[in-house]
Amino acid sequence: MLKDEASLSKEKMKKINLKTVVRNVVEEFKQDLSSQNKNIDINIIDKNKESYYVTGIENRLEQVVANLLDNSISFSGNNSKIDIEISEISNNFVLLVKDEGPGFSERSTDKIFKRFYSNRPTKFGEHSGLGLNIVKNIVELHKGTISASNRADSNGAQMQVLLPKHR
Repeated sequence: MLKDEASLSKEKMKKINLKTVVRNVVEEFKQDLSSQNKNIDINIIDKNKESYYVTGIENRLEQVVANLLDNSISFSGNNSKIDIEISEISNNFVLLVKDEGPGFSERSTDKIFKRFYSNRPTKFGEHSGLGLNIVKNIVELHKGTISASNRADSNGAQMQVLLPKHR
């Protein structure tokens, strides 16, 4: 893990289209869900047809999207839906991943980003509790922020990532 973090800081950042990263990861997940006969609908909600360019490391941003999707899927039942909204707020692009799972039981969702923290039911088997901590580190390396909350509009959780626009 430490080697991974060290290599992360040495990788070269470049101009990347965030929408392309999200679309590619979602397509992979849709294929995986189909081959596993899981009925979870993943939708990308993007009202703006322009490209969203950020300065970053493409495979690391893919890792962020994949981890957030993987978490949402693990808490989602069959016949449920996951929405990934992409939008723009001032100098940032917003990536919002919303699921229909049970949501967070924690009062302070900040703790879910701590290393080795996990509050999953026992049926999820073994897991390291590192995924969201790694995601947070990657987002912060890209000068962004990540937050978690329960959805206000329905049951479920939502993860919000803010990434600065490429300059």
